[in-house]
Amino acid sequence: MKNMGDGRRVARVEREIQATVAQFLIRGFKTPLPGLVTVASVKMPADLRTAKVYVSVLGSEKQQEEALDLLQERAFEIQNFIGKELKMRYCPKLTFYVDHTTEQVIKVEKILHELENERKKREGTGETPESDDE
Repeated sequence: MKNMGDGRRVARVEREIQATVAQFLIRGFKTPLPGLVTVASVKMPADLRTAKVYVSVLGSEKQQEEALDLLQERAFEIQNFIGKELKMRYCPKLTFYVDHTTEQVIKVEKILHELENERKKREGTGETPESDDE
C-alpha cells in the first residue's frame, strides 16, 4: 500500500515543480526566451532527486535549441528558486528537454483539416473517393 502513496506523492511533487518552474519563467527570467516557452510536464523518480522538465517551444528549430540551452544554463538558478518556494528535503537536479507533443498535435490537426477540405471538395463536385493504394 505504501507504493500507492509514493506514486501520488511523486505526481504531486511533479505538478508542484512544473508550476514553480513556470512561475520562474514568468517572473525570474530577465532575458526573454526565444519562442513561446511552456512547461509541458515534469517526470521524477521515486527518490525525487532529479527532474526531467519537458518544455514546449513554439517557434523555429533554432529557437527551440536556444531556449533549451538558456534553460539548461540557468538550471542552477531555477533549482535555487524551487528550493525557496517549495519546502523539500532535497532540491531536484533539473534537466530540460523539448516536448514535441504540441508540434505533433498541430501537425495531425493540419492533416485532418486538409483531409476534411478534400472531402468537401469531392462532395461539391460529385466525385467519389478513389480507392488507390497509398
